[in-house]
Parts: sequence; C-alpha cells; structure tokens
Amino acid sequence: MKPSRSGPCGLYCGACGAPDCDGCRSDRTDDSVRNCRFKTCADGRGHAFCGDCAEYPCAPLAAFASDEWPHHGTMKPNLEFIRRYGPDAWLAAQEKQWRCPGCGAGVMWYQKTCACGQSLNAWEVPTSFRPE
Repeated sequence: MKPSRSGPCGLYCGACGAPDCDGCRSDRTDDSVRNCRFKTCADGRGHAFCGDCAEYPCAPLAAFASDEWPHHGTMKPNLEFIRRYGPDAWLAAQEKQWRCPGCGAGVMWYQKTCACGQSLNAWEVPTSFRPE
C-alpha cells in the first residue's frame, strides 16, 4: 500500500495503481500529481482537503469529478465524508473498502482479480483510454 493514501481532492491514493507514485502527499509522485491543480490550490491555500475551502465545490473540481474516469466520481462523496466525520474515519473506511474480500490484500480501482484468485468488482477503464 502507498505510504500517502489521500489526495486533497478526496481521491484515495491507496487504491491508485500508478507504479511510480507513492501518493499525492509523498515525496515520490508522478507528473500528473506534481502538476495537479487541486494539490497546488489546496497547498497554496493551506487546506488539507478541497472540502476545507470556502469555494468548495469549485467548477474545476466538479468537472474533474464528473469526467469519464469512475474513480474521479468518488471525490465529492469522499470530501463530504471527510467534512462530516474527519480524515481518520475516512481513511479507515477506505482501507476497509479497498481490500480483497477473499484474502484481505489491498486492491486497486481497476483491478479485476486479486493475486489470491478472487474476482473483484472493479471499475472498467474508459474505452477511450484502453490500448488497442
């Protein structure tokens, strides 16, 4: 599991499959995280999460959360959960949600099968991003 498990936008980094990134708040990030407008904005405003901002939900966040990637759709409910119950309760819930029901190993957003052989109820990668 990634050392950094939460992004300021409400994504759960613990279920992200990017191999060259240890999570949005880590020292080892990929280009998409280094250039992330939500991370830059939250950091610049001194917010831990976008939901802490007086401008939440902003138009860019709403647009990103409703694009073709299913995991982006978790941002708003995640941020609402964090606002209501706090980040520790949210992380605990996410860590439970993103576990294999067979063996308990951590799983990723688009992972169809666990290493133990258990089929997983994962999202489909948008067709526009699938290799031919």
